Amino acid sequence: MKKLITILAIIPMLILALCPPMDMALDCRIDSTFWLWMTLISGFLAFLFLYQDVSNWLKLFVIWTYIMCFFSKAPFMSFTMFWSVIVCAYYYALCRKIVHWSYVKKTIQAIFFFFALLIIIQLFGKDTLLNFNQNTPTVIGTIGNRMIASSFVCILAPFLIFNPLNWLVLILISFISWSSGAVLSIGAGLSVYAWARFKKVRLWIVIIAILAPIVFAYKTGDFSKATIRAGRLPVYQKTLELAIQKPLGYGIGTYKILFPVMCGREINKQSPGKMWNTTHNDWLQILFECGFPGLILLLGWLVSIVRNVKNPVKLAGLAIVAVNMAVHFPTHMIQSAFLIIMFLAYCSQGEQE
Repeated sequence: MKKLITILAIIPMLILALCPPMDMALDCRIDSTFWLWMTLISGFLAFLFLYQDVSNWLKLFVIWTYIMCFFSKAPFMSFTMFWSVIVCAYYYALCRKIVHWSYVKKTIQAIFFFFALLIIIQLFGKDTLLNFNQNTPTVIGTIGNRMIASSFVCILAPFLIFNPLNWLVLILISFISWSSGAVLSIGAGLSVYAWARFKKVRLWIVIIAILAPIVFAYKTGDFSKATIRAGRLPVYQKTLELAIQKPLGYGIGTYKILFPVMCGREINKQSPGKMWNTTHNDWLQILFECGFPGLILLLGWLVSIVRNVKNPVKLAGLAIVAVNMAVHFPTHMIQSAFLIIMFLAYCSQGEQE
């Protein structure tokens, strides 16, 4: 039975991790009986979740996000997106029951090998699967552009760094991807890992891990791109200002339709807000959508997990995910969401294997 639970948890994670680049849409109407039925069921499941063996912080977060749907600036969008919250919440409860984590690690290692193979083939211009007849790849790995692909690799990383050799490959891919966010994420994880494992040289490793992303961002021009009018820093600032204006939140799933309307012309006159349907910072987007109460509940849950973790490899994995969420949007990528949930479930079990 325990092996069956592990397999049941691995299958959806694997399917989503291998999801190819494609347009996805939830086809439902506001006057649909199916939509109303699913919304009512999801509300019931939110309260049934109170009886799951998980942190009370997470239980309250799920309830809060459902209540906020009624006060959302786009209720239809929020009620629809809440279905995914319920799926993720119960998937976390399922992953908490996993005992055979070696199966999970081997599966994710295989995903990584496959992803790395595709990247190598694409770098040599020999990809006849996803980039047929294209001299410059438009799809990296199985996903999309370099930033999205590098973010996915960072989310795979927590289950890979249990093998020290994988650190070298991850560092190499983070630089090859030409993503400052990936270099920063892996550098943060390496700093945490080195601080616990290499006491004699840990300070030097941390200094290098901090300087490398700074130099890399300067060389790639990411610093200048982040500060321009349509760059990330102005978007972060406007997102925070809007969140303060409505501290209880605008409702889950509303950022991509509200921010372009509210700030699009101010951020980018040439393409008003279209490129900013995500914040490129999950923490700020959670604040915008779920409000300060939602962010506090979520952080309370995460702190309850971290405080029981002593393994430096797990702590390094948590650092990689946290930093990547601050510069990318992995929780809004279908390929990454279940991987993050599975790793949090692994860490929540303390030092059990």
